[in-house]
Amino acid sequence: MDGPRREDEVRIARERLLEQGLVRASVPASLVAKEIEQSWRRSVSHRVDPGAEPHVLGEFDPDSAILRAAGRVLDQWQTNLTDSRMTLFLADEEGRIVSRRIVDAQDGRLLDRANAAEGFNFSERTLGTNGLGTPIEARGVVFVRGNEHFNDALAQLACAGAPIKHPITGRIVGSLSLASHVDVASPLMVAMVRQAGHEIAEALEHMADSRDLELARAYRLFRSSRRPVLVMNSETVMTDLPSLAHLDAESHAVLWEKLRLHRWDGDSLKLELPMLGTEAMVRRLGRGGQDAIFALEFLTPAGAAPSELDAVVSETGSGTVPLLRAGAASPRPQQSPYEVVQRQLTTAAAANGLVRVVGAPGVGKRHQASKWLRQRTGQEPELFTVRDLASDGTFWADGDTALREGRGIVIAGDGSLSDELRRRLEDFARLPRPGVDRGARVVLTERTDDTGSPPDGADAASAAVRVPSLAELRGELPAVVREVAAERYPGAPAPRFSPAALQCLLAWPWPGNVAELTRLLTDLPQVARGGLIQTQDLPATMRQTRRPSLSRYEQAEREAIEGALREAGGNRSRAAEILGIGRTTLYRKMRSLKIDTDERMIAPGP
Repeated sequence: MDGPRREDEVRIARERLLEQGLVRASVPASLVAKEIEQSWRRSVSHRVDPGAEPHVLGEFDPDSAILRAAGRVLDQWQTNLTDSRMTLFLADEEGRIVSRRIVDAQDGRLLDRANAAEGFNFSERTLGTNGLGTPIEARGVVFVRGNEHFNDALAQLACAGAPIKHPITGRIVGSLSLASHVDVASPLMVAMVRQAGHEIAEALEHMADSRDLELARAYRLFRSSRRPVLVMNSETVMTDLPSLAHLDAESHAVLWEKLRLHRWDGDSLKLELPMLGTEAMVRRLGRGGQDAIFALEFLTPAGAAPSELDAVVSETGSGTVPLLRAGAASPRPQQSPYEVVQRQLTTAAAANGLVRVVGAPGVGKRHQASKWLRQRTGQEPELFTVRDLASDGTFWADGDTALREGRGIVIAGDGSLSDELRRRLEDFARLPRPGVDRGARVVLTERTDDTGSPPDGADAASAAVRVPSLAELRGELPAVVREVAAERYPGAPAPRFSPAALQCLLAWPWPGNVAELTRLLTDLPQVARGGLIQTQDLPATMRQTRRPSLSRYEQAEREAIEGALREAGGNRSRAAEILGIGRTTLYRKMRSLKIDTDERMIAPGP
């Protein structure tokens, strides 16, 4: 069939599909390719008007990743096509033209009449079958000639189009089209546009962080599983839709830190998540530390009853796999660890006598003791120090008066309490006081070493409650932060940390324990007003926990780039000018030095 006759037949078939509808009309298989017919049918189902003109979709980002990746590729192909009368088009994922490269000026007038220019929407849902929108919908290379275009204004063009897939996510991020007048079209255009699209995808891969590439490869390895799968590193999560029920931004940060610090004997373990009613098989991939990658395959659906097994190991087809129990792995603890302390104090007080609260410096021993007494008596407890016991005899009289008035006593120990004073204090606490509220008790707080050993001379028989350090509560840290903030700012919304900032908190050793955390929350004005706390709001030493180890030269380079970004107000193009380097070079250095101008991950909700 000659050209003009075929064009008429194609136009008639398309019009028949519009008039008769999708069910009644048929298109001869020998007339157009299968992907063209499928695109026609999609266009009809979307009620696309074949006489509609393209419209401007809106401004596009001239600094977008796809434009940066494609720039050099388009330059090279435009040079190679100098005598070809072909035009290159690049569209974003919405089908909007973001770049047009014309070889011959007279072609520009034809394309302008069809509104084939930057900013115009060429998505299939808007214009029907065309060389930019259809590759995105079909997820493959297409060749659209003359009247195969659904829009009448494009009937003089032939367009070979290819989708551009992101090398990490596999998502379609745009399309590339090679267009010419229909009279000079060549089937070679298909091979050419496929090659150019492949080169742009390679450029995107070169721009990507190597760690994200490893993550993508790991996800592609596990996503064929029949169960929900999630793969994560310290900054990024890749998952399928069913797994979204199992993880949010906050629990990702907590779970990542738990898995990173876990002492792995092998490369697999079974992880219980009782708050979600599920279990997961976890595999460690890649390197250790901050470069580790973890793949989670959820074994039971959310909402199912958690396993009650007490065994330390679980048998699988591949052998014995460690089982990480609920208390260590649950991203959201059932209760605050300080609620446990309060209950333990009540249990310890059942035995008449001195109540001891022990723990490392700064864990909040006196705060927990005072809170417990306040709740039992409804009054503020009387506060003393060990020196008050030894300096004169007024403590014994003042303390007895406080107890008879129904108030409790808290004695802050510093490790210097002698054996004689300890025995006298224990006898004092046991004295019968008829009519006195049993809630009014004597509580001694004492420091312990890192192992929790009691101070020398402490009576092992006396009741003792240990307040854990923040280093022991790493998995419960978000709950601790909320509780401390609620006490510091009553009525204020719960503090919100970006995932990157939360990772800094989780990785910090907290040498000052709760006292240090309280100072931090006091120094952050965002906490009182419920604002988002990001990494740049944290102390510099705390931010260092997320940074890679750098050489002296790299550290100087990082400081120079950060200074230029501050001077440019975050504008990376301007920062590159200040530094005297190209934008591409700046982006590459920012990726290698882990410099973020903003937070990479979505902040957790309140």
